[in-house]
Amino acid sequence: MLHRKPLAFLTLLVIVTAVLPSMIVILPGRGLAASGFVSGTPLLPPVPPGTPLPTDAIITTASFSLLGDPADRLPLQEEFYVTLFATSGMRKVTANLYYPRDGISSGPLNVYVESGLTVNQQVIDALVSEFEDTIRPVINEYFGMESDIDNNNQITLLITALDAGHISGYFDSRNQYSNKWVANSNEREMIYINSLMLDYGFDGLVQTLAHEFTHLVQWNYNWNYAAANVWFTEGMAMYANYLVGKVTGKANYWDFSTIDAYLANYDSISLIDWQQRYGDYGAAYAYMIYLDEHYSPGHLRPLFQDPRSDRMEALQEYLAGYGVEPQEVLADWAAANAFDLSGSRWGYTDLSLGLSASSLPSLPGSSFTLPEWMARYYRLPNSGEAGFAVRLSGGPGLAARLVERHIGGQVIVHEVPAEAEGELYYECYPNGRGAEFILAAVNTGESQQVKVTMEALQSAPEAELDISLLPDLLMPGRHSVLVKCDKGLDGPPTVEITGMAGGGNLDITQAWGEEGLYITASFTSQQVGTGPVLVHVKGSRAGKEVSIKKTLQLQQI
Repeated sequence: MLHRKPLAFLTLLVIVTAVLPSMIVILPGRGLAASGFVSGTPLLPPVPPGTPLPTDAIITTASFSLLGDPADRLPLQEEFYVTLFATSGMRKVTANLYYPRDGISSGPLNVYVESGLTVNQQVIDALVSEFEDTIRPVINEYFGMESDIDNNNQITLLITALDAGHISGYFDSRNQYSNKWVANSNEREMIYINSLMLDYGFDGLVQTLAHEFTHLVQWNYNWNYAAANVWFTEGMAMYANYLVGKVTGKANYWDFSTIDAYLANYDSISLIDWQQRYGDYGAAYAYMIYLDEHYSPGHLRPLFQDPRSDRMEALQEYLAGYGVEPQEVLADWAAANAFDLSGSRWGYTDLSLGLSASSLPSLPGSSFTLPEWMARYYRLPNSGEAGFAVRLSGGPGLAARLVERHIGGQVIVHEVPAEAEGELYYECYPNGRGAEFILAAVNTGESQQVKVTMEALQSAPEAELDISLLPDLLMPGRHSVLVKCDKGLDGPPTVEITGMAGGGNLDITQAWGEEGLYITASFTSQQVGTGPVLVHVKGSRAGKEVSIKKTLQLQQI
């Protein structure tokens, strides 16, 4: 697992009707974490609706210079439009070429620095090397390719003194259009970094560059930046740094402090209702990492490239490919954020998260308000050793998990199944003394009032387990264990084969929880011998432990 870093950068934007705004990144410990900075965020001029995309290459000064003397491939000095964040206007700056210089062949990234600023050339060279060798290859492979509107296979990076000290960089989609259609366009693929970032170290520079380059790539697939889609695009840009770090093993791309900010304020942050706060980025970031770990082939490329403007429709169809509904994924994600049970769908591999159970509020009477795409956690009244039933009555999009925590540290997550839309019901029987129960409820519908009804129960329903061996038809000599429970289990059971070489525990590799069917990883006859094998399975149903021991004979095929 890579380690956390204390530095964080976010993309801040303001949404207006029919606007394709620029991306803005917040410096660590500043900006969105303080309300004074949020209110100063500029409203950038929109790209007019229906503006035609470039169909022919845009011929820029840089494009012409590329056709000239190879020794002078790019202008040594150029003028660029830069956003004035204080007034939402633009200024024109003169900038000097820092890369490539001194006979170096031009590559995919050209770097200009505003005149009057001094930047160490070694920093520029290292930044270009990191982009060409790390950032661009990973994002191109796992997300897709950037556009090339000026037909030169190059991206311009401008390091400039922005007029807002809390902004570290941005991507402006206006540059993707011809000046015939959009005023003040630089007519090229372009990324901006605030010169102030140079004081925050190299890690901040590469994180900003990866974030903004992801926005540039996304423009090539779907740049519908309506208010309802901000969380999605920002989450993807945050996730890009996670992906680069994961693929390359470079820890300096990983920074999860925004996620900490989300967990510190989870009760006021909706995943999709973008309010431009530090924690908004953390929520979107954590959700994308969760999808990567549990519902992806190791990347989110299909979701990233989906051309639909309705990102919720795209997400629902994407999750349907894994046989799950958005509200169920949101409920599991909420449990993972609070309890982080590694190795299950209620945890992370690369994050270490969690909420203090003692800090969670008690259930406020018999009902609570659940806003859209938010999580609520409530401690339920202690039922002692007696069983209880809990019923949640709400509207569409309601989902919940009941978390059982024991003094010894054991944590069991129970799904609260739906009897009907908006009606959830679960019977629970504490597995021993000292258990406390926490309700984690989420909502992917409109804000709703959720009614909670609890009643005492006396005895748990009996659940019967059965097990059998499944021979591998393609690989003779290998078997798996099939576990069946007529009423389903609270989660995957543990399966142990006595006397098996290399350890007797088998992982569950396939599960159909609602049907009560589970299949283990396969094992070889060499591991257990040719005689009968003793299989021991343990699980829980409604919080009550169930188990079975059975001697089975290996089948020869």
